[in-house]
Amino acid sequence: MIFKVLTILLNLMKSKHIAGAILITIGSVLTFKGAVDGNQSMINAGIGGVFLGVVVLTFSTSDYIKYDAFKAVVLPYVELSRNLANVLELKNKAVYIPPYSNLPEGGVFIPLHEDFDLDLAKLDRNTMFITDVGREKEMGLLLTPLGKELMKMYESYSEMDFTNAGLYAVENASAVLRSLGLAKSVTVEESEDRIKVYVDGVRTNTCSKTCEQIACPICSSILLSIAKSLQELIVVEEFKIGDGFVEISARRIGGIERWM
Repeated sequence: MIFKVLTILLNLMKSKHIAGAILITIGSVLTFKGAVDGNQSMINAGIGGVFLGVVVLTFSTSDYIKYDAFKAVVLPYVELSRNLANVLELKNKAVYIPPYSNLPEGGVFIPLHEDFDLDLAKLDRNTMFITDVGREKEMGLLLTPLGKELMKMYESYSEMDFTNAGLYAVENASAVLRSLGLAKSVTVEESEDRIKVYVDGVRTNTCSKTCEQIACPICSSILLSIAKSLQELIVVEEFKIGDGFVEISARRIGGIERWM
């Protein structure tokens, strides 16, 4: 699969784009190997390489090639993660964890049970399968958010750290997603502990109901940005996918201290 992607990219790009292709290829290799071996650190390095390669391509290629490259190298990892959740028979919706000392880039927890518990003090960046715990309510799968590199691009564009920045900061994603040809706008609304996200002009063939559990990079980046901007864990409730738009419903479930 990786060699096929590389062939497609090299056919589409001129020689000056080879650096981006190399970064994407190396990142893809590291990501798949890390997923197979259960090595979270290798997955993190791989995802970083992939997105750095996509950024290189973004500023020197057409919209078609930008989206084609994005889909070709990132979505296979999404499918791999979804297959992993299916094999483990995890049916519950994702919980987004904001960055904190143990997980500097945040995390996505897929609980084994709907009535779950979580001890953030037991997690770190090398944790993936949470099984060696005393209670079944704490069991599940911990993944690095696939949208973490996109979130860094949102922060770079807005020239701010999203930590405790408030929900308004998340709407800075609009300009970045437009430049990447992935979506037109992001709007976030809050009512008490409920949050609604409207993504307009999105490439909806990257999004589906399975984003409620393992999100595509677009949805993942937005939900992680929300968790970081509020410094609270966010549990996904529902995704509605339409013609060119995605509506996400989520809920705040408390800050880091509550879950330590």
